[in-house]
Amino acid sequence: MRYYIAVMILVTIFCVRSSKSLAVSPYPPSRVFAGIVWHWHTLRQAAFGSDLWPVTWARNGSLYAAWGDGGGFGGSDSDGRVAMGFARIEGEPESYHAVNVNGGKNPEHPGDFLKKGKTGGILAIGNTLYAWINMQDGIWPNVDVKLGWSMDGGANWDLSPWRFSKGKGNLKPGTFLNFGKGYTGVPSKLKGFVYFYATREGDETKVYLCRAPEEDLQDRISYRYFTGLESGLPQWSKDDEKAKPVFQSSNDWDATVVYDPPLRRYLLTNFHTGPGQLGIFDGPEPWGPWTTVAYYDKWGDMGSEGEGLNCSFPQKWMSADGLTLWCVFSAYGSGAKEGIDAHDRFNLVEATLKLK
Repeated sequence: MRYYIAVMILVTIFCVRSSKSLAVSPYPPSRVFAGIVWHWHTLRQAAFGSDLWPVTWARNGSLYAAWGDGGGFGGSDSDGRVAMGFARIEGEPESYHAVNVNGGKNPEHPGDFLKKGKTGGILAIGNTLYAWINMQDGIWPNVDVKLGWSMDGGANWDLSPWRFSKGKGNLKPGTFLNFGKGYTGVPSKLKGFVYFYATREGDETKVYLCRAPEEDLQDRISYRYFTGLESGLPQWSKDDEKAKPVFQSSNDWDATVVYDPPLRRYLLTNFHTGPGQLGIFDGPEPWGPWTTVAYYDKWGDMGSEGEGLNCSFPQKWMSADGLTLWCVFSAYGSGAKEGIDAHDRFNLVEATLKLK
């Protein structure tokens, strides 16, 4: 009897601890999607030693991606290493071909960011590439952020003379909202503007939505910040202090958002703890309201130690019905070395959204 009681106590303790460790999504279940299925047998990995990997689709049909602290495709953590480089990815996901455009191992052009610079968000408008660049002039998150752009497919980069300055409470852009090829396919009510997401230094768990006229993206004065809805319509202010968050998570990494046109839904991804703790959300507008497609504790059997960096679904590789996706993702640390071992590399895997 004493043995039975002791076993039951141990089981109870284990169950309590397990239940406490299970993550609970901050948003209700999706009304559109029943979940997402990952086809891990399709997992392809490359560019060992390079992380981050935000992706965008240019008018010329190529995908462009950025990496940090490595040699990019064909390189390693030390071979061809730059602080930040840019690559071009051509073809279909099952047989893509990638080339280092700026920096890295055997690049088409020398690197512009050899020692400093990082980006978690890039965007192609036509064939012009844009990136929010962490200048690495301090200890994260106490850094300045500038807008960078390249008018020659990533070969050469310019930086804005202005910056989003470091300092507690200051807004810091991190990722762009990506639409279709060369920024086409933007819904009519949103056309004419570029949308991007930001956090505030000191409380990076809250995500804010910002926009600028497409032709004035390089002009800081043109920027406006989402302040909420009035009669169902989005309101914008030139004062970023009035901005209201559109998403909130427990992590300090920016959300990544892409539009899925056949389904008319926005897909938002965010790592809420570490590499294995991924959240996938959907919403009818860039500001939400967000609902939960999936919320993982052990995504890919990875752990919580380290960082989940980026997870995106390039629109170029979406199926005609919008249900089959290819995910480009990056993770770092001991937790990322578990399960599928996605640590510090370019990862690509197929997934299927399930409708309700």
